[in-house]
Amino acid sequence: MAHALINPLVPSREDSAQARAAQAALGRDEAGRATLVLRVGAEGEERTLDLPPLVTSMLKDLLRTIAAGKAVSLIPLEAEITTQQAAELLNVSRPFVIGLIEKGSLPARMVGNQRRLPLQEVLAYKAENRASRREALAELAEQDRALGLE
Repeated sequence: MAHALINPLVPSREDSAQARAAQAALGRDEAGRATLVLRVGAEGEERTLDLPPLVTSMLKDLLRTIAAGKAVSLIPLEAEITTQQAAELLNVSRPFVIGLIEKGSLPARMVGNQRRLPLQEVLAYKAENRASRREALAELAEQDRALGLE
């Protein structure tokens, strides 16, 4: 996640330490199928909730990020972001994002004098871009092997 998007939460050292402890307590669930039972409420009025595997997986990702001391934001996929936020998410400059919009690589709409981009489209572009870079790298590695340049 980009660190400057919509109200990031920056963990303290104590938050990170507690996240590491919680992460260790949860153990490893490589398949992502574990269901957590959460106890909520004041003492004497506690009740338990079963968290579905999707929420459990998200919680583990959140704990991993906080344990590493990184800021986090939770943003619905339906959200729209600014060109600056898209640039931060893609790790490129804002003018580059504007160029992508003008070329039609990224959709955007005008809100007043500002462009808004669907977060889901920006994330899809990022995934496609990453996949094409990996594919190009694999091709180069194959050429190296074919030429005996390993």
